[in-house]
Amino acid sequence: MLAPVLARAYARAMRKDMAKVIVERPRSGRSAAGKKPGRTRALTDDDGDPVRAVKSTREPRGREQKTKRLNETLNPLKRYLASNVGRPWDKVYSEISAHLKPSSTVQQHVRDHLQDFVAIKTRMKGGVVVATPRFGGERPLSEDYSLYYVHPRTGLLRKNDKRANWNERYRKARAAAEAELALRMRVVDAKTQLHLFDGAWWEVKLAKTPPQQAYEDVVHRARLSAMAPEKLYGRDGVYARDKRQLSKAEIKQLKLR
Repeated sequence: MLAPVLARAYARAMRKDMAKVIVERPRSGRSAAGKKPGRTRALTDDDGDPVRAVKSTREPRGREQKTKRLNETLNPLKRYLASNVGRPWDKVYSEISAHLKPSSTVQQHVRDHLQDFVAIKTRMKGGVVVATPRFGGERPLSEDYSLYYVHPRTGLLRKNDKRANWNERYRKARAAAEAELALRMRVVDAKTQLHLFDGAWWEVKLAKTPPQQAYEDVVHRARLSAMAPEKLYGRDGVYARDKRQLSKAEIKQLKLR
């Protein structure tokens, strides 16, 4: 009971100018409009002091002026959400909707970002909270990128402490791929690999994939594997030009078993 009380006490009030802070500020790109990438040339007086800077002499004449880029910052919205953890989501969303109108295309765009920060569609499944994001199927919070979520039972805004960021997901996926590769393949050198196919070890000689020329992968021809070459050999641009099955003595010597 204490947490909701503290949440209400320290909740950040929704700024009345939130829309202006986020989307209605000057867009970037105006100062660089019409310029070609390159240095600017500084004019100097007789004493060598700079007078003013002018555009590069490489700037093409009559070039059409570039348009401004949309410049939005969502940090104020993130800070508002962080300060309202523990409050009922319906009230938080009502305050956001009061200042970000769906009648404005740009403001509606910011409202859409809420689903990137908050897992709104949630439910209990096997004692675990699962979420359904804007893109993709249902998944547990530990596999979701949302910073916050709406608890399906209490309706309160909660922080997603189990959130896995992109770097963590990438490291785990890479470690799993390397572990899977180590179970079925050993690298001898740049042109030689040892592969495990149907319980037997094979020595495979690799060659660069010839551009615009017919070639045949001997591993695929023998139907030892149906994997794509880049996954089978762990890199792109190569194919198996030769293969031979290793003997029991070679397998023992190489400590493959």
